[in-house]
Amino acid sequence: MVKTISISVQNLAAPCHCVCRYCLLRSDKTASDGVDYFRGKQIAQRLVEWARVTGIDPLPYYYIPYCADYPELFDTIAFNRSVGFVGARFLQCNGIAMRNAAETDEFVRKLKDAGVTDIDTTFFGDETFHDRFAAREGDWQFMLRLAESAGRHGLTCSPSVVLLRDNLAMLPGLFDTLAQVAEVRNIHSFLPDYRGRGHLVENSRLSREDCDALPENVKRTFNAGRYKTEREWLNGEALPEYTRRAVIITLRRDNIEQFERMTCEEMVRYVEQLDDTYYAAIPGISELAKMYGDRKNERLYRARDLFWMWQRRYIREHGLTLYDVTDERYCCTVRS
Repeated sequence: MVKTISISVQNLAAPCHCVCRYCLLRSDKTASDGVDYFRGKQIAQRLVEWARVTGIDPLPYYYIPYCADYPELFDTIAFNRSVGFVGARFLQCNGIAMRNAAETDEFVRKLKDAGVTDIDTTFFGDETFHDRFAAREGDWQFMLRLAESAGRHGLTCSPSVVLLRDNLAMLPGLFDTLAQVAEVRNIHSFLPDYRGRGHLVENSRLSREDCDALPENVKRTFNAGRYKTEREWLNGEALPEYTRRAVIITLRRDNIEQFERMTCEEMVRYVEQLDDTYYAAIPGISELAKMYGDRKNERLYRARDLFWMWQRRYIREHGLTLYDVTDERYCCTVRS
């Protein structure tokens, strides 16, 4: 039995200004599929009122996923604070429109006034590599400008660093730079998800040997305990069977009228049924491991990355036509 543990509403209403190579949402710098912000908010408000009456906790929240750069941003922050969303004080700043120093300071001041206490700016390597990876010239300098401005205005900047074989030699210099704008304890490093376009950087995924060779200051920012090599996952104890799911209701031009006609229970159940149908058609993670597990693979993964990778292979090899409930551009779920 899979339990729904959270409900959120996302609206693809604002384009990202980057096209990062591993993008979860496969950004192409457009947002043509989204709907009017306040039309989408009405759906979220209905769900919140329903959740309050029925005793659902936590309450649903509303967000614009591609990037935090749209006229109603501060309305979103206020709304999510009002429903007690724990992430309402944090803002992921990747992909917003570039601003000069004065404009950046004004933006950060407004964030602080709105109750934001932490921001994230992601770095992919040195300036040249980063801008190429994000597909935007000047992005590295702008992320650094945002981080510096956050520090001056009393916000915590929590830079994230993507670890890839392609950028290992750049990490010492990058961390020296980041140490000037953020405390090491606020920096967090990670490996890309396999979802979205993440599979396109698979050849650059770190191995255990790569991880062991990381500089000590980088290791301190990397939660290595959540990652194992594929060989280690297969040779260890049973793989985790996921029994919880986050339900994400994605509002698009092609489904908004459908959701407006539905009750709240129907909206949630609609996405749950997409999840049920998808996972009913695919073997569980342990069975997929027997079919596709590579005991020689020394690359590092979270267990869910392997599940997504093996699912993808199973669907392809069996010629299945399924609604992909792992694709976050559409109504989707995340199992845990």
